[in-house]
Amino acid sequence: MKLHRIHIFLMLGLLGMFTACSDEFFNHEPTDRASQEQIDDLLVTDPGAVVSIAKANVAGIYTDMFKYRTSHDDFGVKAMELGSDMMTDDIAYNNGWFVFDYRLDNRAAAYRRPRSCWALYYELIRGANNAITLLKPAEETVELSDEHKNILGQAYAARGYSYFGLINRYQHPYSIDKNAAGIPIYTEDAVLAARQPVADVYDLIIADLTSAYDLLKGAGKAKPEELNEYAVAAILANVISFVDDYPNQWDEVVKYCDLAMQGGTLLSGSEVHNGFNSVDMNEVLWGSRINAETCTFYASFPSHINPYGAGYAGGLSQYKEVASELIDGVDENDERSKWFQDKVVEGVTYKVCSKFADVGGFEADYIYYRVAEMYFLKAEAMLLNKNEAGAKLALEEVMKTRNPEYSATTSGRSLQEEIYFQKRIECWGEGKRFLDMIRRGEALDRTKSTNHHATVIKQVPANDNRFIYQIPQNELDANSEINEEDQNP
Repeated sequence: MKLHRIHIFLMLGLLGMFTACSDEFFNHEPTDRASQEQIDDLLVTDPGAVVSIAKANVAGIYTDMFKYRTSHDDFGVKAMELGSDMMTDDIAYNNGWFVFDYRLDNRAAAYRRPRSCWALYYELIRGANNAITLLKPAEETVELSDEHKNILGQAYAARGYSYFGLINRYQHPYSIDKNAAGIPIYTEDAVLAARQPVADVYDLIIADLTSAYDLLKGAGKAKPEELNEYAVAAILANVISFVDDYPNQWDEVVKYCDLAMQGGTLLSGSEVHNGFNSVDMNEVLWGSRINAETCTFYASFPSHINPYGAGYAGGLSQYKEVASELIDGVDENDERSKWFQDKVVEGVTYKVCSKFADVGGFEADYIYYRVAEMYFLKAEAMLLNKNEAGAKLALEEVMKTRNPEYSATTSGRSLQEEIYFQKRIECWGEGKRFLDMIRRGEALDRTKSTNHHATVIKQVPANDNRFIYQIPQNELDANSEINEEDQNP
């Protein structure tokens, strides 16, 4: 009987409960699905088998986060982050992969970016749902082992993280209209294929991440390539910063920033020139470990971001330039000023960034969250919570590791702008600027820099529809619950 049940779960793990990137996306209820009673029974009789299969599903999530898919600008989460940041004021560009993102012209239903983004995150959600279905007991009397709790926590965290990645690319931020049509919701026990309200999506995100934190709390960060309590706290801090009616919003953001900071230590001085290419770096809270077998070569983040490597940037001169506004504003005593250099190629000067260095053949690790980011978010939250002294302390704590002479001397709106600006310098190229820009309701203004391409759109009002993707056409074709009239403008 035990072997028979294990076979059922092996089939379940292989089948997957939800698919997000095929024409059969809406075959939501597999006929070979095990019952909750069978799952609970096996949790008691052979919990190790359940955990092992769920663990394989979670491991698949981590692989899916950086694997190559359909094109050389489609290599997982870092591709989506880079595509989004290309839509902001921080990166100047000319031509090559990601140029249509830069032109704010990669959002229509039939285009690749909306399709690949949708497929990626729903694929991660499918893996999370598989694991949660296996590990979530129906009865509270089922005692969970530490490993069981850890894998379940990672699954909840991956699902919340993925829905957060989706909702802010296919609809305007929560503060604009929390009742606006968001995205479908699929969980271990719900199939809501129509576009659900933004608020409902956020309710699920926060519930998932809160459950994840509770399950992972105390387990530390044994493997930075796995979701852990500090990474989940970092994600929660970012999520809550979007929810303007969250109880004690900014106090909660500060709380989770502080919890996240416990997961690492700030780089200092010359350490900021270590290449940002290893998840073992002191500041890293969570990332993907890449090696010779798992790297995706030219279709990879280092290929597109490193101006001195052998990829698209360094090898084919498809430079993602640093907007001159940032270069002009960084203090010469700031170690980060050394990231920014002029590179002359055939008489053309490019303002490049040496922050990201490759390892071997495109084997640089991918970094998703690190400690420094949390200091800037904490400073912003404290200032918005009318604690200016606390905001200055948080800002100075991170900035003095970059520039020992730094002092936060401004106040009010000027201090706020200083926090925003220093974070833009710190997190350049890391996929943070787009989310900050839309969350704060900032207009796109590329006129402050001199090196944006002459023909690119320079100014776009805040909350413009050009900042959100349309629902992919293949989703409209497959999903009878979303019609053309439900489409984004």
